[in-house]
Amino acid sequence: ALVYLSRWRPDRVFLDPLCGSGTIVIEAALIGKNIAPGLKRDFVSETWDAIPPELWEQARQEARDAINDKEFLLLGSDCDANALKQARTNAELAGVSDLVAFQKLPVQSVSTKKKYGVIITNPPYGERIGEEKEIQRLYRDMGKVFHSLDSWSYFIITGYEKFEKYFGEVATKNRKLYNGDIKTYYYQYYGPLPPRKRNPVDEAQNMNAETEINTQADK
Repeated sequence: ALVYLSRWRPDRVFLDPLCGSGTIVIEAALIGKNIAPGLKRDFVSETWDAIPPELWEQARQEARDAINDKEFLLLGSDCDANALKQARTNAELAGVSDLVAFQKLPVQSVSTKKKYGVIITNPPYGERIGEEKEIQRLYRDMGKVFHSLDSWSYFIITGYEKFEKYFGEVATKNRKLYNGDIKTYYYQYYGPLPPRKRNPVDEAQNMNAETEINTQADK
């Protein structure tokens, strides 16, 4: 849902700089390739006699046929090596490991010369970080980094009500969402749209995202 609510499309750079186990990046990969989320799942109803097995195979084949051949690369970074290990596993299970690059990198070190990219991220908030001052420091750092990407759009979901104060910018839009029973806010910051090209080229096909993002990560 977070990706659908953003302006991202496959010809724009995508980054989640606090990707954790990779949920948002993987969602973007599935959307970009038009891969049905349940394509590799097994369902209990497959054992029901009322539904012939050939109908299941037909549905799966239709889903496979709907996958497009677009080439792009999405980037997720995090300072937690264990989370990144899980993210790579999750991407493999989802069948999108060739579309997603993960690297160990603190958000404070993120930089890129790419233009008109999109950041979608779910940073830690109260339930996952004990000290409020740590949260405030993180959000200040995010603000400094994101504001340096002057042509980018960024979308942040958090349960912290004072996010805008410490991030240093009021959102273009603020939508309330629920993460289970936890009320969260989806802060949407819209940057400029890329200029239209007479003969558009999908520059994401030639993008090496691993080198476009500053890789001076903590060892």
